[in-house]
Amino acid sequence: MIVTHDGLGAILLGGVFLLVLIAAEAWARIARPNPEWTRKLVHVGGGLICLGFPFFVRSPWVVLGLSAALSGLFALGAHANGLRSLHGVARRSRGAEYYPLAVTLVFLMAQGRPWLYVASIMTLAVADAAAALVGSAYGRIRYEVDGSDKSLEGSIAFFMMAFWVIHIPLLLMTDLPRETCLLAAALVALLVTGFEAVSLGGADNLFVPIGVCAILARITTKPVPEIVFQLASLLALLTVGTALNRRTRAFNTGATLTFMLFAYGAWSLGSPHWAVPILLGLVLYTLLRLRWIAPGAGQVRVRILFRALVVPLVLLVLANATRSPERLFAPFMAAWATACALASGKQAVFSRAMPPSPRGALFAGLAAVGAVILPTWFLVPKAAWPLILVLSGAVVGASLARLPFLKAQDAEEQERLWTAADLAVVFGAALAIFLLQGLPALGVWTPARFSFPDGFV
Repeated sequence: MIVTHDGLGAILLGGVFLLVLIAAEAWARIARPNPEWTRKLVHVGGGLICLGFPFFVRSPWVVLGLSAALSGLFALGAHANGLRSLHGVARRSRGAEYYPLAVTLVFLMAQGRPWLYVASIMTLAVADAAAALVGSAYGRIRYEVDGSDKSLEGSIAFFMMAFWVIHIPLLLMTDLPRETCLLAAALVALLVTGFEAVSLGGADNLFVPIGVCAILARITTKPVPEIVFQLASLLALLTVGTALNRRTRAFNTGATLTFMLFAYGAWSLGSPHWAVPILLGLVLYTLLRLRWIAPGAGQVRVRILFRALVVPLVLLVLANATRSPERLFAPFMAAWATACALASGKQAVFSRAMPPSPRGALFAGLAAVGAVILPTWFLVPKAAWPLILVLSGAVVGASLARLPFLKAQDAEEQERLWTAADLAVVFGAALAIFLLQGLPALGVWTPARFSFPDGFV
């Protein structure tokens, strides 16, 4: 009976979606409207149809099979220059292929909590479409994210729609207090608005619904004062980060948002011990830009910043998912300090205050290590010295080995460059510290747990 029920549900929902796709394709080929309109018809229509999954289908395998079939259809349409309703837009996007995958992952994550699934998929379907349509029709205040032109009006539309499509399921489908529903919806909507703004190539179709599902599931378990604290912290970080970057122009708008979201994640998922070094690294890099900015140096972009943050970010997520997060604190610090050292060393190589030399890169790199590590060492003094030694050695080797390559490149391009070698150095520093913690003489460099808001769960 389960297979029969799931099969009938999949056939019903899949058939309705195909009707929407056929209607959008006919509209695109006959009337030839703005491609964005037909794309959003499929986007919104498909999302509303997917809302029926928790009520018509119980097996995640059925959802996975249907989603895989649709992803294959979308990819084939893109490869064969078909499906004008989806692939007629000028910008390059893999959003159509990400969409079914996002639905499957949210279905798995929200098992037994239909309100969570509905809020996540409604945000994907409605808020994203509102941002695109409002931004294209009424967007006047533009900002650039790695070549992708977005608008403040579109982001505001996304936030407003995300707030309502999250708030309403919380009110109608749960017994949570009204204050929790209101504040949780505002916090999650603000966060995923940032996700949507910095996502490239249609990746918002993946990050937005998964972000809503993961963050909403966590934040709705917290007391109202903590949600207020989290919301105030996020607003403060965004305000300070934006004001600081307006002075230095070190990052483009998307990279600024990316960095502030990362800093908030360290603050929210961890504690001040995890977040303060992130902000110290930003302050150091900002000072380097103000003092030694290279003539014509470009702004840091989202893709390059994400590559620099990927190892610390993965460690932060893993720490939040494990019951022993303290073992990953020192590797997190190692990865972040090494990333700061590499970025600062490259900044010094192209400074106008000193000629390119191993000494300049080494000085800036070690300054970054000290600025990130030493303040935290005073808070968490146990076994800090091996971390500093390993990081210093990594910085020395990276600075000396990369100098000839750096000198051969254009300064503006190098300002934005982050290679596989950089990633390997960052990962190596984190791995070295993780292994060193296994030595009985050193032990684990453990930060004190922060009592309010709650630390790791």
